[in-house]
Amino acid sequence: MATLLPEPFGDYELVERLGVGGMAETFVAVRSGDGGFEQRVCLKRILPVFAEEKDFVGMFLREARLSALLHHPHIARVLDFGVVADTHYLTLELIEGIDLRALLRHFRMRAEGLPPGLAAYVGRALAGALDFAHTADSEGRVAGIVHRDVSPSNVLLSNAGEVKLADFGIAKAMSRPGSIQSTALKGKVPYMAPEYALGRRCSARSDLFSLGVVLYECLAGARPFDAENDMATLERARKGLREPLEAFVPKAPRALIEAVEKLIEPDPANRPENAGALLDLLEAVSEPPLVQRDLGRLVRSVERDGLSTSLPGLASTRAASATRRPRKPLPSRA
Repeated sequence: MATLLPEPFGDYELVERLGVGGMAETFVAVRSGDGGFEQRVCLKRILPVFAEEKDFVGMFLREARLSALLHHPHIARVLDFGVVADTHYLTLELIEGIDLRALLRHFRMRAEGLPPGLAAYVGRALAGALDFAHTADSEGRVAGIVHRDVSPSNVLLSNAGEVKLADFGIAKAMSRPGSIQSTALKGKVPYMAPEYALGRRCSARSDLFSLGVVLYECLAGARPFDAENDMATLERARKGLREPLEAFVPKAPRALIEAVEKLIEPDPANRPENAGALLDLLEAVSEPPLVQRDLGRLVRSVERDGLSTSLPGLASTRAASATRRPRKPLPSRA
């Protein structure tokens, strides 16, 4: 049954449906208060059919607990969590803009890749996000959260030029610092590390492989291991069969090309030791002085062209504003 919007939901009003996944649906939601206070968020709630399923509720609670540890400028923040009418929900920072997938599509239509300086900026931001997720909890201790789905659709780009890693819904807490044993294959095959796809031990270096594929695609305009089907793609990744990145971007900084090539090595031992080591490699790559401003302008341009997409944590400014209707402010809640 379709959701009729706007819909009151606890302290929030749901004003636009962003999407629906395997166990949850997401909305642009607004919480209003006295004095014209208004907060726009992304609200994610369990689908009604799964509300009574303990396993699904447990997974949702686990996502909320893991995500609550991650307070970092380049990670989309979890703001609230609760239950309304027996339905669990969490609210996330709402990013006004597009995802990296839409930006890559914009450049691909022009048979181009991202400018190297912009790709380096995106790579440095995501490396910082992963470095934090892999190593620190709210008290500065080792938390070890592996994302397991680093891909363009989970990289959000704001109209202000911010870069945010989103959707830790299938993230996994490491059983001990440095590694986890994956029991279920999750994520997108073209970005999947070979060891993870083969059911072997998954580590922070598996996320780095995925980031390497993303950055290769940013620069080359194509993914490195794509083949006729998923199995063939995984086999190419396992053997490291790819065109050298330099063949696509011969004028890109050598340090950037070498960093990306190291990230997508089939053997995890040959990749950077951790995201901090990747940040050190990218230190040698210069960025345009106003790269964040330039990215913001580009995001707004792509959005005007109608190439933006919706996913948890992301909303088009135009689409979201079109669904709003005037309403009286609700009393503020503590």
